[in-house]
Amino acid sequence: MQQKSGNQYDTIIKDLFAGGTEELINFFSDIPATVVSDLKIEFPQVETRVSDLVVKAKSEQGAMVIHLEFQSRNDDEMPYRMLRYALEIHKTYRLPVYQMVIYFGQREMNMAGQLHYRLGNENMLDYRYRLVDLGKITYEELKNHPHQQLRSLLPLADRERRKKEGEKFLRQCAEDILNSDLDRETKKAVLLRAEIFAGLVYDRQVIELIFREVEQVLNIEESAGYQRIFEKGLIKGRQEGWQEGRQEGWQEGRQEGRQEGRQEGRQESLVDVAIRLLSKKFRRLPREYVARIKEQDAYVLQQVIDNIFDINDLSELEDYLQ
Repeated sequence: MQQKSGNQYDTIIKDLFAGGTEELINFFSDIPATVVSDLKIEFPQVETRVSDLVVKAKSEQGAMVIHLEFQSRNDDEMPYRMLRYALEIHKTYRLPVYQMVIYFGQREMNMAGQLHYRLGNENMLDYRYRLVDLGKITYEELKNHPHQQLRSLLPLADRERRKKEGEKFLRQCAEDILNSDLDRETKKAVLLRAEIFAGLVYDRQVIELIFREVEQVLNIEESAGYQRIFEKGLIKGRQEGWQEGRQEGWQEGRQEGRQEGRQEGRQESLVDVAIRLLSKKFRRLPREYVARIKEQDAYVLQQVIDNIFDINDLSELEDYLQ
């Protein structure tokens, strides 16, 4: 295993949990809450101008704002940044702010979760927020959570067990997602997220091997793209078989359809993932780039996806496109 640069994960991880914000919050927090709405806020006085996740929520303690930050590396400046976030949010919405930092780095977490001082009787600061080290959460705790979409985080859980078991651990993650009660399409989405998160702590070759095996088990050739090409191949094979008067023609056509279907189905999937991730990262992906992405081969698309967190502007994207 190798450690990857994860700074870019911090800013777009929330996009991979669209539709599951409330479950994500309630898993990590110690205050059960119901999400009311997403909030849009920029922080002109903070280095990172847009926070990872800010929502309005309600709990037994009343209305509040919940603020989550996702952090892939230890940062000594985090308490100061979080305090500035808290002040900006409270100033904007005039509600109490519940804050969490979710750390999912490969190394042990060693960040502070508070700022405190006292000068005399009246000058003091006692500021705290919740710090969660995903690597300290046990595999079984995450696996057995009722919201099974959280299994996408399994590759980052149970740090010591992960280091000890290596490739075996990641294979177990993929198998437990595959064996979940989720429907077929949701499983595919969760597996995609798990594959992306695994990129922080595993070599690309290991990830590719394990998740391609899982894709085969999911029988991805049943996708619309596969079926379309498969049927074409089947018809072609039958025609050739009739023309040549041999059964082998039908068999060859069917095999060709199967192979082309797999390839096109995977191609369509890679195009969709690449466009979606780039659109979320850059907020808006120009049409000409959408068109160019659709023209790329599977190798280029995989490179874009694998390096999505290191592509910081469109000029850097150009380096990958043909």
